[in-house]
Amino acid sequence: MSAKIISLAAVLVASVAALPQATASIAAVASASTSIATGPSTSVPLSTVLSSAQVSLQTGAASHGSKIPYWSRCPLPVTSTTTSSKRYAPTITWPFLENGNFIDWKTYKSNGANLGGWLEKEKTHDPIWWDQHAPDANDEWTFCQMLGPKCGPVLEARYTSFLNTSTIDQLASVGVNTLRIPTTYAAWVKVPGSQLYTGTQQLHLRTITHYAITKYSMHIIIGLHSLPGGVNSLDIGEGLGHDAWFYNSTNLEYSFLAIDAVLFFIATSGHTSSFTLAPINEASDNLAGFGSAAGLSTNATNWILTYIQGVFKRIALVDKRIPLMLQDCFQGASYWAPFYAAGTNIVFDSHVYYFAAAGTYSEYVLPAVCGQAAYIQESETKFPTFIGEWSLQAMFNNTLADRKSIFDTERYAWEKYNSGGAFWTAISYSTAAVDGEGTQRDYWSYIDLINAGVITKATNASYCS
Repeated sequence: MSAKIISLAAVLVASVAALPQATASIAAVASASTSIATGPSTSVPLSTVLSSAQVSLQTGAASHGSKIPYWSRCPLPVTSTTTSSKRYAPTITWPFLENGNFIDWKTYKSNGANLGGWLEKEKTHDPIWWDQHAPDANDEWTFCQMLGPKCGPVLEARYTSFLNTSTIDQLASVGVNTLRIPTTYAAWVKVPGSQLYTGTQQLHLRTITHYAITKYSMHIIIGLHSLPGGVNSLDIGEGLGHDAWFYNSTNLEYSFLAIDAVLFFIATSGHTSSFTLAPINEASDNLAGFGSAAGLSTNATNWILTYIQGVFKRIALVDKRIPLMLQDCFQGASYWAPFYAAGTNIVFDSHVYYFAAAGTYSEYVLPAVCGQAAYIQESETKFPTFIGEWSLQAMFNNTLADRKSIFDTERYAWEKYNSGGAFWTAISYSTAAVDGEGTQRDYWSYIDLINAGVITKATNASYCS
């Protein structure tokens, strides 16, 4: 372990001592994991992993609920229709939770933004910076492979320059009350052979989350968007072509160690009630079916259920009031609901992007949004649903003038029918052209949309009422 990482561990351990009382639950997590977890150097039998986690291998995936047909229903079909010119200005009061009050996702309404492309880098949203360093790399794994020892310093500098507390100030100015923050597993655990960088990501995260919580009472969703071995063969899952997380006991063990480290971070924050834990994102063991119900097999569902069972066990060591957010892997919340008893502290996260919906023209998106939000809510009434990612880009005929109405309609619809949402993403520097006017940055960058007057605190151009 490097001196830098040892120093990081010392900072976080010291923060435990600074708390009024280090509870037994915090001590339990601290003893299980340092801030940067280390794990086995050799493969671990599945029986050992399951026994240590006090969980059993799940085999009941065939009892899942109904699948949402994502190709045809998420997003809903967007067809040529006569749209009304009338717009509404609903009054929305976004909640801000005082420290000590745990969130109830059944009643909470998120006016959120993702801090995507920050601690988990994506070439799409930071291409100019990326191409200055490794233009031939298409994922963070290869980026660091190509840079070698230079990768750490390059990433550390970008963590600092990509966003800062002034970003949080600007988000707060339009009523943002929730931050969804993707991280790689390498921010939490050092996995032998992984090319992903392990450094001081937690210190950067601590600075931003502490500021957002103490100054603006924002709620924080910490997401593990990649898991060891790869969860979906995409750049965001670990690396392109990587899907070895499934059915690999050693990778499962490292995933639990990453969860331990995230919980240690939450427990030592002094604001345990201000966090939700999202342990997996857009998992798929069938890349050809990614983004649809065909993207996840029954066996993969069992593996995820086993992992989530272990995550719940670990949350209980700290505080069972910390919610678990389960990204639905494009199956819909109703698919997962039968596996959990009523009252389980879980919220389901669905992602809705109209740029990926076949035949979607921007002028016909508005009626679909209103129906979409209602459809997601009606398909699952047992547990709360949350729209964890959405943006303004449509497949065809994007216009700068349409952005205000599309934004206000989506933000209002997710609030009216669901537990709100989180826009993707706070900052994007994407230079990719869209069909119609502008570039992706014009439709995906929250800060730029604020500066352009598209996003305002008031919702005054909604198609839904």
